[in-house]
Amino acid sequence: MMISRLEMFSQTTPTLILPSEINGSVQLNISAIGHLNTEKFGYEYLSVFVENEGEEYSSNAVQGRYTIEDDYLVFSPYFPFEKGMTYLVRTKKSDVDSNYSYEPFQVGNKEAVDKAQVISIYPSANELPENLLRFYFYFNTPMKKGQALKHIQLVDAEGNIDKHAFMEFKQELWSADGKRLTILFDPGRIKRGVSTNLELGPALLEGNKYQLTISGSWQDVHGQDLSVETTKEFVVVKAYRQHIKVNELEIQEPVANSDDTLSIQFDRIIDHALVHSMIRIEDENEMLVAGHWETSNEEKVVQFIPEKNWKKGMYRIMVDSRLEDIVGNNLNNLLDQKMGEKNSNVQQLIRPFSI
Repeated sequence: MMISRLEMFSQTTPTLILPSEINGSVQLNISAIGHLNTEKFGYEYLSVFVENEGEEYSSNAVQGRYTIEDDYLVFSPYFPFEKGMTYLVRTKKSDVDSNYSYEPFQVGNKEAVDKAQVISIYPSANELPENLLRFYFYFNTPMKKGQALKHIQLVDAEGNIDKHAFMEFKQELWSADGKRLTILFDPGRIKRGVSTNLELGPALLEGNKYQLTISGSWQDVHGQDLSVETTKEFVVVKAYRQHIKVNELEIQEPVANSDDTLSIQFDRIIDHALVHSMIRIEDENEMLVAGHWETSNEEKVVQFIPEKNWKKGMYRIMVDSRLEDIVGNNLNNLLDQKMGEKNSNVQQLIRPFSI
């Protein structure tokens, strides 16, 4: 019986080229793949995972960019591969074949790394509003993905664990370097009148005490346990139900010819992760003033530290309308908005000052 060229190719294991350096790429020869669905180039045919014993590799792949170069589908990670870490490349021979093949690889030898630990948790305040939207967790080394909600728990004062407090995403919300995780409370538990809220109630209740725990058994990408359990205790206070009061910002202005810090006092806790991209200072020539932003006073104060001394002249503080507080309210919109409530129409807040 004659075998067609397409059938011959579909029975051939496609050539896989693995990286030899941390800045390398994974390449799959797609010329030999039968029944190729060009709309599914990428993840379906070629994906890379960090090896996790006992875990299924159905999600949380290493993030990167896919390109086609000659006969090869090329995967380039957004950030270099880690030396000495074991990765698994998952491939399949055709679109009609449901079976995957796995190929492990390592690049270089493992380097000495710091002991894994939680550096900080934001918001840092011990009094948090009832409609809190998100937590940020900072680690000193990249953590293993796809395991966050196995190790992070919300516990009430009686020791009850709320297993439905947080949103479950197919792809967890990690920073590019794998050292910052964002977890969100289920908005359905926050928004009043929504079915999830009516069935389960809010995840947080004003006046109650809670504990956020991070298990010490969570491992980083190098296989190191956090070793110790990390906890954050907090009390829930009244919800934020209003827009950020931009007209009531208190500005502490610097003095000319000094390297004074400029401070902005908000009426509530601000989402610290948005400050760096949502606030800027321009001089009288509309040139950006070089420096960096920090937060203090439990993220209610935003501070700008200039790179050079302030020159005498006119300046203006530009606050993007998308800047949010810790419950997801910005200058225009409320996350939990009642029927009939009107949004603002602010593009950005401009506060001039002179020194």
